[in-house]
Amino acid sequence: MATNRWSIVLFIAMVAAIASSVTAKEFIVGDDKVFNYAAGKHNVFRVNGTVFQQCMIPPVNEALTSGYDVITLQTPGRKWYIYGVGKHCEQGGMKLFITVLPQSIPPPAPWVSPVPSSKVFVVGDDKGWTLNFDYQAWAKGKQFFVGDKLVFRYAVGKHNVFRVNGTSFQQCTIPAATEALTSGYDVITLETPGRKWYICGVGKHCLMGLKLFINVLPQSTYPPPPYHGALKLAPHKF
Repeated sequence: MATNRWSIVLFIAMVAAIASSVTAKEFIVGDDKVFNYAAGKHNVFRVNGTVFQQCMIPPVNEALTSGYDVITLQTPGRKWYIYGVGKHCEQGGMKLFITVLPQSIPPPAPWVSPVPSSKVFVVGDDKGWTLNFDYQAWAKGKQFFVGDKLVFRYAVGKHNVFRVNGTSFQQCTIPAATEALTSGYDVITLETPGRKWYICGVGKHCLMGLKLFINVLPQSTYPPPPYHGALKLAPHKF
């Protein structure tokens, strides 16, 4: 909580103004109250309600006399202050009464379910999309959610990527060439949950094991870290 500093100028001519200005203010635990006056001309005593009403001046060694007395309001409740020089408290009304409020506790923020963050999976990690690699072993233990991305990296012209169904995946049936992804850096966003199948359509690469099957889950409330596998996603030569 930011500390407020209330400056109260203690001069007899300003007593009425002090009373009216304090009435409109809120004092809260933790605030600082400043009594600003000419040192040696005035002083300040912290007293109780009875002393306040009767203007009973405490021992002089209890007075605040610096001319810039800072009092931190440490507890809630009523606080009383009087001026102890001559009869100024009794005759001139040089006294102050305030009520200090407890610190307000803000209500807890409403719980909001975290927004799922998408992850980027580089298929095969550093190996990329290539022969002589077990892609089912690579996928094992990973969780794929709607909104995540698969990145297939390979040398252009050496491989490609087809999205197929389960039957074509099992039989390595190659779709029409126009359906192939061939950029060497193919990014596929997983837009729907369910099983997804991918194969390479070059030569007999699919029959040689260049294929991937994954199961995509609905969006997760508590997403795992945003990256799996290689962090450098820029295309590179194999």
